[in-house]
Amino acid sequence: MVEVTMVNNMEEFLEYNQIINLCLDQMEHIGSPKTNIQIMDVFKLAFSSKMSKLMVISEMSNPIGFAFFNVSIGMESLGKYIWLNEMHIHSKYRGEGYGSILFEGIRNWCKDNEIHRIMGMIEETEERTLSFYKKQGCDIYQEKVFSTYDI
Repeated sequence: MVEVTMVNNMEEFLEYNQIINLCLDQMEHIGSPKTNIQIMDVFKLAFSSKMSKLMVISEMSNPIGFAFFNVSIGMESLGKYIWLNEMHIHSKYRGEGYGSILFEGIRNWCKDNEIHRIMGMIEETEERTLSFYKKQGCDIYQEKVFSTYDI
């Protein structure tokens, strides 16, 4: 049985201890490896904000993927939108429809919370990821992304 649930606080997060391994796997996959402590610190910070959200997809009570996103407000969206920071399905479960189920869970959550847009960023070289989002009905824009550190 497949279940999509929101994880709302650190207590619930710790009940899903496999999520840490999924996060480690995702960070390694995108070339930005992290430690268990770093991931825990990020989720402690995330759960201290009402704007950061974690959604988990499980198969027979075993977490196999997650979506980590922030609720934002923007002029272009004329209200609330989410910025999808990470969406990850364990490699063993890819290509079996779990990503589509998770994305539909995000869409439903957005509808329930009066959120008008889902936004995120993917590398142009990630053809499988581009194909996935196109299949979900997403528009793909060509944009320049900026970043600054040491503010």
